[in-house]
Amino acid sequence: MPADEAYVLSPTDVRNIRSYVQHKYAAMPQEARAEIVADAVKRIIHKQLPNFESNLKITVTETLIRTVVLDRQGPVRAEDILHACLSIDQKSANVYDSLHDWLEQQLHVRCEKPLMLRLMDKLPVKGELGAVTGEEAEGGLLAKLKSMLMAEGAEFGEEFANRLVGDVIVMPLSRWHKPFARSVQTKTFIYAVLCACLISASLLYGWSLSKPSLYKLQPTVVTEPVLPLPVITSGLPVELRYHEINQAKLIAFLQKRSSILAEQPYFDAIVGAAHTFDIHPALLFAITGQEQGFVPKTNKQHKEIANNPFNVFHSWQEFNTTIEQSAEIAARTVFNLSKERPSEMDPFTWINRKYAEDPKWSDGVRSIFASIIASIEAPTTGK
Repeated sequence: MPADEAYVLSPTDVRNIRSYVQHKYAAMPQEARAEIVADAVKRIIHKQLPNFESNLKITVTETLIRTVVLDRQGPVRAEDILHACLSIDQKSANVYDSLHDWLEQQLHVRCEKPLMLRLMDKLPVKGELGAVTGEEAEGGLLAKLKSMLMAEGAEFGEEFANRLVGDVIVMPLSRWHKPFARSVQTKTFIYAVLCACLISASLLYGWSLSKPSLYKLQPTVVTEPVLPLPVITSGLPVELRYHEINQAKLIAFLQKRSSILAEQPYFDAIVGAAHTFDIHPALLFAITGQEQGFVPKTNKQHKEIANNPFNVFHSWQEFNTTIEQSAEIAARTVFNLSKERPSEMDPFTWINRKYAEDPKWSDGVRSIFASIIASIEAPTTGK
């Protein structure tokens, strides 16, 4: 990532916010804590946008959350903000003036508005926002715009960098960061000298210990057994990967629980997502059982809940989308969280680390998964 392409919001930032809220508001219900986290994420992105009117800022913020945070599950960059802003009608002076000022801050440049507008019209905007990768951002829209401005003789300088306000997010837990940053150059030399002294003293002390003493008996050397390193596996174990199943039995299992997920388009969407990401369909249905009790039709809001029975992005209330999108996000999340699992680690527990805040979530999903498997693999009894 080049120096000019700083993160506005990274996945680590989201995890830090979630951890902070979890401890700060431990007494609150989980749904209330999830609302606080979602609001914090929106506020962070909202603050980094150009100075648009409130409604327009909300629209751009929701676009970035949907396409970058959820679909791509990656960091939000200045590149993503520009990409989203280019889809806005820029004929309005309020829109373009704010975008122009923001671009000057991002690129550390001073440029006349007509020139900036003319060059922006030449930017090759291709594809959807969610498809922009980190590698593409290195040679992306901001880099191209900067190159064109340099060719036009625009004025760049460090004095403009001081006006930059939105390149890197400062977390609320790091209020000490600014005073530290102001004095970091002064302290660097001191730290370097102290580190050199510490290393030298450690080497001398270690050398002195290695020399046998003439007046002291040396202890017997005891060799500790070497512990084997944990074997890292790749993804889910075989039993949790995609299998063709008896769909009629699975539908019957769901119907006994009055689940709307036994119907279309819900059933096929979940099975299709499982096939795409090589996950056992019973595992995804087990997650819906743990999160929403398979969404029984007795619940007055069952149609809304069925759009996101996995509670991706905290809850179905906060992210009410389509079953196709929520199933895809849930399957991709399980697939990604299963990577680099130590062979001795239970896969449900390994996924539980980041999928859910409840440490007993894995026990529930494991139990429901076993019930589903027992039901669909039970021999059919004759009449």
